[in-house]
Parts: sequence; C-alpha cells; structure tokens
Amino acid sequence: MHRLAPLAVLVLGLGQAALAADLNVAPAPAAVLPNWNGFYIGVHAGAAWQSPPDWNFFDPSGAFGAKMTGTANPQGGVGGIQGGFNWQFAPAWVLGVEGDISWSSLADNRANHVLINPVPVPFTSGLALIFGPCATCSLRMNANTEWLSSARGRFGYTGWQNTLLYVTGGVAWANIEYNAVLNESTIGQSSVSFNTTKIGWVVGTGAEWMATPNILIRAEYLYYNISNANVNASAPLCLNAVFGCAVFPFAYNWSDYNVQVVRVAGNYKF
Repeated sequence: MHRLAPLAVLVLGLGQAALAADLNVAPAPAAVLPNWNGFYIGVHAGAAWQSPPDWNFFDPSGAFGAKMTGTANPQGGVGGIQGGFNWQFAPAWVLGVEGDISWSSLADNRANHVLINPVPVPFTSGLALIFGPCATCSLRMNANTEWLSSARGRFGYTGWQNTLLYVTGGVAWANIEYNAVLNESTIGQSSVSFNTTKIGWVVGTGAEWMATPNILIRAEYLYYNISNANVNASAPLCLNAVFGCAVFPFAYNWSDYNVQVVRVAGNYKF
C-alpha cells in the first residue's frame, strides 16, 4: 500500500498540470474585418429606363389641339465614372461620400395627330380652317437625357464575406435636350429646340465586394427623381413668305420624370 503512494502523487500532479495547461490556452484570434477606409475612383456601366409622363401642346389661338400622352418606358444604357471616400468605424460600419456622372442614351420620342378646332386661325390673312383631323399636320416632341450626375452619402455594414451592404442618397442633376416640331406641310411649321440641366434627388442601395485590398466590385440600383424638369417653351407657326409668322406662338410643356438605373462598377481604393 505504501509503495503505491508515490505513484498516486505523481498521477495527481500530472493531472493538475494538464488542467492548468488547458486553462491557459489562448483564445482564437478575432476575425479581422476588411479595411474600407480611404479614397477610391472607378468606372460603371448599366441599363436605365425612365417614366412616361404626359406632355402637352397648347395653341393660345384655339385653332389646333393635341395631347402627348406617355405610353411606354424609354430604355437605354448608361456609363460613366465615380469617386468617393469611405470612413470605417465601430468597427463594421462604413460612412462615405460619392460623386458620379453617367452619360446616357435615354431618348423619349413621341408623335401625335393634330386636330383643327372650329375657330378661325388669326393669321394675317384671316384664313379659317375646317374643323377635324389635320391631314397635313404632324406633331413631334422628344426629351433626350444626355447625362445624369449625383452627389450622395453612403451608409453601410461590412461584416460578412468582405462585402459592404449599403444605402445611398443625395442630390441629382440631369442634362436634357428638348425638341418639338409642329409641321403643317402646306403652310409651314413651329419648332423649338434647347438643352438645359435640371435638379432633383436620388436614392438607392447596393452591395460592394472587396476582391483585393485595392479592388472593389459592386452592383447597385439608383432611383433618380428629376422633380424640377417641368419646362415650357413656345414658338410661332412660321408660314411661307406671303403669310409670315402667326401672331400667337404655340406652347409646349414637358413634365417631371424619373429614371431608374441598374449598374455594375469597379473601383480602385488608394
């Protein structure tokens, strides 16, 4: 019995040493989040479509009548550049700012029949026309979005598979080319053409993947509301050399509209 005592003491000592070693095992290192801090610049491309708001044509003399009603969603492509800055905090949240410009192929073109109302047209000749559809008349209006631009804030969460999930929003601008032509083939035409930049707002969401510490790849959706695009223009019906131009110019109206964009982008982070 006494011979087993030293052996028991040895086994007990080894067990306590093993238990102490287990208690002193260092915890597994915490996962290291990707670093989104810094400036970046890149390019993007995608598809776009815009709403079909109603446009209006008005003849103050009451001689002609027509209405340009939207019937389809014009579609096109976009492509451009963007740049911005990200600040990562707390530690998986990201706050940023971004500016971009997209050149666009969006074009909304419409044509409609023109009616002649049962009133005399106040031309210098005092000519009166017959009531009904104008077989020799055509009315065309279009609005071409040349480019879209925005200055936006971004707020997102990065804690999964090197991916930043974010929402974004800010102020937007659209450069639009407007054209309108009312043609009366036997007499003359009224036409107007101009280009202007309008302001609105934009919101969206997206996901961005950090492929390498410097290469960022994203997919995003943006909704542009060009709420200040309601514009008016006027032009008289200019006749041949005998009659000259009508006293009262025709009025053309283009309504506010919105554009939806789905695009992919690649950025280089400095």
